[in-house]
Amino acid sequence: MAIIPLRQTVKVSRSSGKLDEWGNPIPIEPFSIRCRADEGSFVVEDIGGKVVVSSLKVLLDKLTDIRYDDEIEYTNEIGITIKRKPQRVNVKRDFGGKPVLTEVFL
Repeated sequence: MAIIPLRQTVKVSRSSGKLDEWGNPIPIEPFSIRCRADEGSFVVEDIGGKVVVSSLKVLLDKLTDIRYDDEIEYTNEIGITIKRKPQRVNVKRDFGGKPVLTEVFL
């Protein structure tokens, strides 16, 4: 059970790591994950250390396998779809060191 209510879902699209005969990555079937999505403006550092403005913060339960080359799609309650790659992925831990949440900025 999650520490916060997870009432939204995101769809994660990932490449299999293999290439077809034309050199294009072969995608695997997208999968859905329950989440808590907060829309707004968030100033974060990306993986390269640049300061960027993110428009969506996604909280996932425990330690979730999210990679920087994944494409994450979120559709809000009024039908606006955001489809981007993660700019920043953080794991939030409790006092004992166990992962509680995975925080993803898009």
